[in-house]
Amino acid sequence: MGAWIAPLLLLATGGEAAAPRTLADFFLAARDATRHGLYAEREGRVATVIAFVEPGDSASLACAEAVAACAGDEARSGVTWLAISATAAGAKAGDARVAALEAALAKAKVPLLLDPDLVVAADAGVTKSGTLLLLDGAFTVVYRGPADDRFDGKALAASASNEFLVNALDSFTAGEEIDPAEVAEAGADLWSVAPKRTVTFHRDVAPVLFAHCAVCHRPNQPGPMALLDYDDAQGWAPQIAEVALAARMPPWFADSRHGDFKNQRRLTETEKRTLALFAESGAPAGDPKEAPPAPVFNDPEWRIAAPDVVIELPEPQPIPAEGVVQYRYVAMDPGFEEDLWIQAVDVKPTAPAATHHVIAYLLPPGMSKADALKDPATVLSLKALGGWAPGTDPTDLPDGRAIPVRAGSTLLFELHYNPNGTAATDRTRVAFRRTRVPVQQVIETGAVMKFNFRIPPHKADATFTASHRFDRHARLLSLTPHMHLRGKAMRYELVRGGTRRTLLDVPAYDFNWQLGYDFATPVDAQPGDELFLTAVFDNSRDNKHNPNPGATVTWGDQSFEEMMIGYFDWLDPNAPPPATKVAAPTGAGAQE
Repeated sequence: MGAWIAPLLLLATGGEAAAPRTLADFFLAARDATRHGLYAEREGRVATVIAFVEPGDSASLACAEAVAACAGDEARSGVTWLAISATAAGAKAGDARVAALEAALAKAKVPLLLDPDLVVAADAGVTKSGTLLLLDGAFTVVYRGPADDRFDGKALAASASNEFLVNALDSFTAGEEIDPAEVAEAGADLWSVAPKRTVTFHRDVAPVLFAHCAVCHRPNQPGPMALLDYDDAQGWAPQIAEVALAARMPPWFADSRHGDFKNQRRLTETEKRTLALFAESGAPAGDPKEAPPAPVFNDPEWRIAAPDVVIELPEPQPIPAEGVVQYRYVAMDPGFEEDLWIQAVDVKPTAPAATHHVIAYLLPPGMSKADALKDPATVLSLKALGGWAPGTDPTDLPDGRAIPVRAGSTLLFELHYNPNGTAATDRTRVAFRRTRVPVQQVIETGAVMKFNFRIPPHKADATFTASHRFDRHARLLSLTPHMHLRGKAMRYELVRGGTRRTLLDVPAYDFNWQLGYDFATPVDAQPGDELFLTAVFDNSRDNKHNPNPGATVTWGDQSFEEMMIGYFDWLDPNAPPPATKVAAPTGAGAQE
């Protein structure tokens, strides 16, 4: 990237140098419905260019064409290119002005992001269309101004005499001082052209809730209230806006600078602002005719489509109102009389408010419950058919992938209950669906663990590491960190030779949400690579969840003890496809 460059930023109002400005992360939807974040990991990136462009604006068209020309230059492959518009979102289909802008950007596949509320422009201090920003690797602005001098505020010239963007990029690459542009920003005033938005539930808010919230906020699911219609949402509008703006909901804790995850739960800046405007304007209903169709879920009870079999605990489990409940292990024979290949699994406790987690382990043929419980490492080495914890998604694999279950296997339920002041009874149920197509790849689960750690009293940043060395080619599919109440942060790195690549960084771990992070593109580990885990625990009084800052904490099952586990799902891409049957499951324990 070269030496640090003192940025010379031309102000639109006079040409004086401004203090360096570092942009906050943002997340916006594009015209093609893809979603893009500023900080999102892009391998090999050394800089970012953001162009603020508006349809029908000569300065914007000149900027878009200059950006596309630079972005199409293979020599600038380390630069990420983004364009942002406030008005393109509300343009009618077939609008020629938008089409011209998109055509210019499409030449280099630069996405046109939609920001009707000018969130990014306000953060960047940009007031004119046709302005672009060049950001260094720390997202600090090192150039701000027009792309060139084709537009002088009155007319658009056929060619430029000064290519400010090209010069800035060349200087940046060389580690040299960047010259300021020689003309003022001459585009339209963004706050004059941006739409004045009114927000109603049916037209604006329902699409956000249906897409991102309703999966949990509906009957028989973890959300404390339903958000499926106007009556549901109206009274909760201020709280919805608060948790959305603070990024507490939807729950998602991965640092976006590392890893690209297909199950990412993030609202765009526009969606956050929509929910805020809804609350600020008194939660107007609007016209029901503008509402999108209500979401349709696979099953009123299950989060997977058409489960073949439902199995429940053989006996109800009483949960006291108070006290400490030791882990319970319940074994049962579900009657797996033939080898099965399971594609989807959903686990559902009937007393979720008092349940910390459930794991349905598979005991291989010939292994008893007593054999499995000889030590913690034996239990953790078992294959899990499925599990439940707050925030977890069901297992729902794509066609061609499955979890193998050998004939004669039995189930071992690990049940962890946390009394909450009200006595309850749980009878956890598990639903699964067998594959309908031949299996090409077998899913395995591994774990990086550390048992022998001691967290001192009042220690705010007790840090421990562990690693797993791969002895064969492994394709990593997902990562799931696990700690207890003192868990503060966890990071996964792939170590190859002398290099480290951060795969997942969770800087603010939340024990209440046991999330898994599914790679958008699987990560390949070679033989000899290490999966390196770093965990940080906060045993201080500043940790509001800490049950006892004065305790020395070691490994243990209970929430007031600790665990350090980095689960990972993987497959062997070199393994031949197994012979599989795809008939519907049968068995003595099956309940249709």
